[in-house]
Amino acid sequence: AGDLPPLRNPAILIGQNDLTALSYLHEPDVLYNLEVRFCDRQAIYTYCGIVLVAINPYAELPLYGADLIRAYRGHAMGELEPHIFAVSEEAYAKLEREKCDISIIVSGESGAGKTVSAKYAMRYFAAVGGSESETQIEKKVLASSPIMEAIGNAKTTRNDNSSRFGKFTKLLFLNNHSMALTGGTMQTYLLEKSRVVFQAPGERNYHIFYQLCAGRDQWPELMLDHQDKFHFLNQGESPNINKLSDKDQFEDTLAALKTLGFDDAEIGDIMKVIASVLHLGNVVFNHRQKSQSQEVDSEACSIASNDLHLNVACDILQLDRAELRKWLVTRQIESMNDSVLIPMNKQTAEATRDALAKHIYAELFQHIVQKINRNLAGSKKQNCCFIGVLDIYGFETFDINSFEQFCINYANEKLQQQFNQHVFKLEQEQYLREGIEWTMIDFYDNQPCIDLIESKLGILDLLDEECRMPRGSDESWVGKLMEKCIKYKHFDRPRFGTSAFLIKHFSDTVQYESRGFLEKNRDTVSRELVSVLKASGMRLCQRLMLAQEEGHSEVDAKSQAAGVKIMVSAARS
Repeated sequence: AGDLPPLRNPAILIGQNDLTALSYLHEPDVLYNLEVRFCDRQAIYTYCGIVLVAINPYAELPLYGADLIRAYRGHAMGELEPHIFAVSEEAYAKLEREKCDISIIVSGESGAGKTVSAKYAMRYFAAVGGSESETQIEKKVLASSPIMEAIGNAKTTRNDNSSRFGKFTKLLFLNNHSMALTGGTMQTYLLEKSRVVFQAPGERNYHIFYQLCAGRDQWPELMLDHQDKFHFLNQGESPNINKLSDKDQFEDTLAALKTLGFDDAEIGDIMKVIASVLHLGNVVFNHRQKSQSQEVDSEACSIASNDLHLNVACDILQLDRAELRKWLVTRQIESMNDSVLIPMNKQTAEATRDALAKHIYAELFQHIVQKINRNLAGSKKQNCCFIGVLDIYGFETFDINSFEQFCINYANEKLQQQFNQHVFKLEQEQYLREGIEWTMIDFYDNQPCIDLIESKLGILDLLDEECRMPRGSDESWVGKLMEKCIKYKHFDRPRFGTSAFLIKHFSDTVQYESRGFLEKNRDTVSRELVSVLKASGMRLCQRLMLAQEEGHSEVDAKSQAAGVKIMVSAARS
C-alpha cells in the first residue's frame, strides 16, 4: 500500500485559493494547485491556512495600488482573494483589537520575492496607519526601502536584487483609539561583507557602488571612472542589470536619503567613503627587491609613492598617506618589552587591504542604519505597540558554498524551527482546547541540525576554537569536524576531496568548501589601520572608527567571531 501514488483531488477542488480546502493535502497536488492558479489564473497568492504562499512572477503587476489597499481595509482573511494586503490587514486589525505587538515573517529561498513582499506590507501599514499630520512619517518609512536596497542588496546568479543582510523592521503605532503610525526602527543582521571585495562570476557588488559610478559627474572630486575600471566591481563580469538604469536608481537613492533627513553635506561624505573603498581596491602592491640584489623578496612588498588610487583615497578621507601606506604593507608584533615591524608579502597585504575595505563599508552601513532609525523614531514618551516585518535572506545553495552560505542557511534553520513550532504546535493546541478529535502530527523537527551547528564541539564551537589557535587553518578545522561531528546524522563527508563537508539542511543537502572559513570568521582588521582612520581630518571617517569603541564592533583577534555573532543574532530574532 505504501507504494501506491497519492490520491488525486476531485477536479472541482483544483485551483482553490486555500490549500487546506483540498481533500488530499500532499506535495503533488499542492504543487499542481499552485501551478493552476499561477499559470492559468495569473494568481500569485494562495493561502495555506494562516500562511500566505507567494510565487514570484518576476514582473511588475498592477496589484498594489491605493484602490486595492482601500478594498482590503476592514476585511478578514478569506473574505477576498489571497493577497499580501490581506495578511497585513489581519495584523493591523489584531493590533487595533488587542493592542499587542505582532510580527510578520517573510521566508523563502533566495529569489522568492521576500524583500518585495515585505516592502508591500510596509506600504499597507503606512497607508492605513497614516493621518493628515503623519504624512511625513509615511514618506520616511517608505523611503527607507530604496536606501537599504542600495547599500545592502546586490545581483546574484539567482536574483537581480538579492538582500545580502537580514532586517527586522518595527513600525510603531500609537496605543490609543487612533492607532496612527508614529515611527519605526530597523535592526539589521549579518551584512555580507565579503561581497565588498569579491564577487563570483555573474554577480555584482552592492548596488550603491554602480549607482555612484553612473552618477560620478555630480562629484568630480572623487576621481571616479567607469565601473569596469575598479577591481572591486569587475570581478563578476556582470556590470549591468537588465531593464535597470543605475543612474536612475541613484537619483531615487539620493531622494530617499534627503527624505530621511540626510543633508547635502552628509550625503557627500557618504559618497566619499564609498568612493574611497573603490580606490582602495585598485591599490597596487609590488614585490620588493632584496637589498643589493636583483632578486625578488617574496616575503615583502611595497606601494609606490605615486600610486594614484592610494593617494586619492587618502585625499578623500583626509588621511596621512605615509601612515596608510606603511600599515598596508607591514604589521607590528609586540613582545613583553618591545615591538617589531614585520613586512607582509603581496598576498597578505592584499588581504589586509581587503579587510580594511570591508571594515569601512560595514561601519558605513551601520552608520546609515542608525541615522535612519534616529529619523524614524517616534517620541519615547508615547505609548506604542509595533508590527514587525522580518525579511531575512533566503536559503542558498550554489556550485561553491562558503562561509556566507553557511551563515545564511543556519539563520534559515532557526527561522524554520520557529515556523514549525508556531504553525504546528499552536494549531494543534487550539484543536485540543476546542475538543476536536485529532491525531497529533509528529512534524519534522530540525533541532538535531541546529545542535550540529550550535552545540559544544559543534561546527561553530570548533571553528571559533580553531580561530584562536596560533597556527589554525581551514584544513585542520575540517579534520576536526570529521572527527567530532561525524556522529551527527545531519553531517557527512563528500565522496571526493578532503577540504569540504556536507550539512543536511531542512531544505537541501549543501556541500561547503572550507577555504576561507577561518579568515571570514575572524572578521578582524589591524589596530594600526583603524588608528590611521581615527586620525582622519574627515568627521564621518572618525565617527565610523569610533563607533566600534561604543560596543558596536571590535577589531582585534580577541573580538567576537562572526560565527558567534550570527548565533546571537539568530537567537534574538
